[in-house]
Amino acid sequence: MAKRYMKDEHFQELLASVKQMGDHLRGKRVPGVKVTLHPKPPSAMEVKEVRTKILNVTQEQFARIIGEGVGAVRTWEQGKRNPGGAASKLIRYVKSHPEHAKDLLVA
Repeated sequence: MAKRYMKDEHFQELLASVKQMGDHLRGKRVPGVKVTLHPKPPSAMEVKEVRTKILNVTQEQFARIIGEGVGAVRTWEQGKRNPGGAASKLIRYVKSHPEHAKDLLVA
């Protein structure tokens, strides 16, 4: 049986794809590949921890800092709903960087 070889143009396409895969694995942007990260929203316990232990504020004060209503903060802490959008990002940021929490209290 005769050996079958890949056409050169197909081999070059395959080689280019393997190189793009390597670039993608190393975190480089690759044409045609879109990566979207949807982080999990903070849990009820995380919301309360940020409010009480890191910021040391009441629900009313926390609501003003976050830019939401007190009712929203209550439902987050009860686990009935999750914070979304900017509130979620801000809570995650304060939890990750508590040294910057005092900046929120001044604003």
